Amino acid sequence: MPKLFSFRRTPRSHSQTPSPSKKDSFKKVTPTGSEPVCAILLVMPSIYYNRNFRPQYFYHIFNRGAYKHKIFHDKDDYEDFLGILAYYLKYPKAKKLSYHKTVKQPHILVPNQYVDSVRLVAYCLMPNHFHLILKQLPSATKHTNISNLMRRVSITYAMHFQYKYKHAGTLFEGKYKNVVVDSNEQLLYLSKYIHQNPNKLVKNIKKYPYSSLPQYLKEVEPVDWLYPEYVYKLTKNYYHFFISKPTDADAKKIEPLILE
Repeated sequence: MPKLFSFRRTPRSHSQTPSPSKKDSFKKVTPTGSEPVCAILLVMPSIYYNRNFRPQYFYHIFNRGAYKHKIFHDKDDYEDFLGILAYYLKYPKAKKLSYHKTVKQPHILVPNQYVDSVRLVAYCLMPNHFHLILKQLPSATKHTNISNLMRRVSITYAMHFQYKYKHAGTLFEGKYKNVVVDSNEQLLYLSKYIHQNPNKLVKNIKKYPYSSLPQYLKEVEPVDWLYPEYVYKLTKNYYHFFISKPTDADAKKIEPLILE
């Protein structure tokens, strides 16, 4: 079975320290009725049509499998999805995906295209869904914005999944959902909510390998395509913040950001 990527975490050496450092509107196309049929087909938006993400804002991105089915069946699936994210965001040693039989559209496989356009702040992958926190930078264009990144990641992983499991039909439930983060406080508590997702899945959530929490807690070596410093600077000690018992008031702070 050909693999897309091998994403492996390296246990952190404790001698090292990490480097410091509204709901959006959509572009709609409405046929007037006077266009030829072929023209109408050309302007119909796909499920990944462009969205208006604003520069310097953080966004909570969420999607899950169609009918809530699993989108990650084994360790390799999780690691391949993370490898795809790394490939597009920054990972310098990634091989071109077009070398693999799982990908039939090499024009969508442009590595490192989003290095100066999008930042991944936090993530958590669960068996049937995923959460991301992304920040769009001012240098992003319509070809390098969050919308374009999510289109590429979603299509690339879906191709891999369909080839590996001989899956026919759509993989995801539909368009990914996104909501803008309005404040630093929301960003801080949203990261905690996302990192707590595997609570019922594993005994030791700090060791869950498919979220950014181990890196936030400095349990693994840092990677250069994740930017936890946006959250680090909002609290004196992220570990103490994370293990603190959530209150009803805490939940209300991020209620508008919860996507299901």
